[in-house]
Amino acid sequence: MDSFITNFMNENRIAFFIITGVLAFVGILWYAFENPAINPRLDAESYTIIRKWDMPVELNEISGISWISNNKIACVQDEEGIIFIYNLDTELVEKKINFGESGDYEGLTVLDSTAYLMESSGKIFEVSNYLSPNFKTTAYQTPFSGKNNMESLVVDSLNQRLLFTVKDKDPNSNSFKGIYAFNIETKTTKALPIIKISLNEGVFQSKDPDDDADTSSNFYPSELGINPKNGTYYVLEAKNPQLLILDSIGKPIKLHKLHKKSFSQPEGITFAPDGTIYISNEGKKGTANILEVEFE
Repeated sequence: MDSFITNFMNENRIAFFIITGVLAFVGILWYAFENPAINPRLDAESYTIIRKWDMPVELNEISGISWISNNKIACVQDEEGIIFIYNLDTELVEKKINFGESGDYEGLTVLDSTAYLMESSGKIFEVSNYLSPNFKTTAYQTPFSGKNNMESLVVDSLNQRLLFTVKDKDPNSNSFKGIYAFNIETKTTKALPIIKISLNEGVFQSKDPDDDADTSSNFYPSELGINPKNGTYYVLEAKNPQLLILDSIGKPIKLHKLHKKSFSQPEGITFAPDGTIYISNEGKKGTANILEVEFE
């Protein structure tokens, strides 16, 4: 009897030490990976992802997006001359508009019944009455070319113009990336930028130890958006995922680092009329998506 009790107590003691050891190990893992004091990346996250929509295979290379109305977003992918109308409620592509030949389409914006698209070559495509069977496509070449690598496009409806920025080399300087204007009425582009994003700005100087490159010398805008609530500019980068916010006169406000786990390749940004932000991510090694995001 005494031997049975002794064995029972020894077995319980061993089980106790095993459970205690497992709990201690879990605690160490939490401390190392979840504790903001040890892993500041989590504490530094300056945004919240509210919702995600996975894209169908045909939009795996989604690039530009533009809010239309009634929870519908116009999308383009960078290989085909097709505008896809995606319904956020039904989570389906409900319409396709074949506006042109295959190309490298990167930017998309909509004003009333006209859609505008930017090709990386610097060519702007105007698709009048784009939702009608009788749409008309007209192309306009800006002063930019493939060596500038043009990926952004947004409509500035208050000033009747389209705005875009240069991804790679700006033709006017190596020290800034300019935001340029295309007049919708005259179909002409101003030679000088309306805003200069200086690469020497203070927001670019805070080096994150997890970054692969020095942001101050490597900022490659992939998309441009305007917040309808306050007129601020949102400049998105896909190469080193991040989002730069400028005030209405072009002064930098904040640079948000975007974690690659959630933002694999952020190529598009658009706003609903109430200021809700949507960002599209190319599939890259997974499934493309559109994210609803709130920023601090």
